[in-house]
Amino acid sequence: MKKNRKVTIKDVAERANVSITTVSLVLNNKSSTISKETIEKVKKCAYEINYFPDPIAASMITKKTKTIGYILPNIENTFFAKIVKSVETELISNGYNLIISNSNESFERDKKAIMLLNRRNVDFLIYTPSIESLQKENINKINDLLSSIDTPYLLVDREILGLDCNKIVSDNEYGGYLATRHLIENGHKSIACISGPLEVSSAFNRYNGYLKALKEAGIDNNDKLLLIGNYSFESGYELGLELIKRRGVTAVFVTNDLMAYGVIKACKEHKIKIPNDLSIVGYDDLFYSAILEVPLTSVNQNVGLIAKRVSDYVFNALKNKTVLDSDVEKILIQPKLVIRNSVANKVL
Repeated sequence: MKKNRKVTIKDVAERANVSITTVSLVLNNKSSTISKETIEKVKKCAYEINYFPDPIAASMITKKTKTIGYILPNIENTFFAKIVKSVETELISNGYNLIISNSNESFERDKKAIMLLNRRNVDFLIYTPSIESLQKENINKINDLLSSIDTPYLLVDREILGLDCNKIVSDNEYGGYLATRHLIENGHKSIACISGPLEVSSAFNRYNGYLKALKEAGIDNNDKLLLIGNYSFESGYELGLELIKRRGVTAVFVTNDLMAYGVIKACKEHKIKIPNDLSIVGYDDLFYSAILEVPLTSVNQNVGLIAKRVSDYVFNALKNKTVLDSDVEKILIQPKLVIRNSVANKVL
């Protein structure tokens, strides 16, 4: 079967009745001096005849691939999925493509993805490290790897101990404080905490917020009321079964909603009523939290603002190299507590 001739930039120029230079400027987003009508006409003609610029040739000229890499730890987690979706929308609208790599909380997959994206010469790397990468035996390895690559990068949501770099994170300590203070204000004094791994900065800081609220209220911390999971529904369920055995506990702060759902399942199986028998506050304010049988009070991290700040930072860094050379910046996004029906008032 005879193959069709490859469509070229010259074909687009002839169809749009403009110069090849004009087509090149429009399709490479360098059209500030070209009229809106001409831009629309060129893009329409390119679309109609299925013209796609050669990304390799373009990158050799511009030294840019118009591609951003994003390594995230768990694409099934709605929190990360929402950030990626919002960032991707911003990038595409500005002429960039996004390559997404899901590490599934694995150090080895993190390592391979970082090396691959660096070899592919992505213009920028957005990175949320996996739980395994933050563990003691791997953290120096991931630090060394990031320090060795040419690709500029930004950490999102999770910090890496000892790595001096730019990052955008939620104010997790304040979020943990808000959640625990809400339980205290409703008369609870025996408050457990089901946390993610404390090697993960977000979990560690949420736990610190929990401790801060207890201390402020004059409530002694009981180490036996700290249970460590891995942010999954399954670990929340297992720890929920364990929590049920702890006598006297009236409330629990769970450091993400997925684990909170697991706790709720364990309670339901053992006929423990929420919130009358056990009050629960989660973290992330996922979609399902609002439509549970007992809607879950949860900390909202303002995903939209996190994604906007990430996109803005990436664009600024790509346009202005001095952004990368300036002082290291940590951008904190303020969370808020969304109060629903999962906390009972125990004030006498």
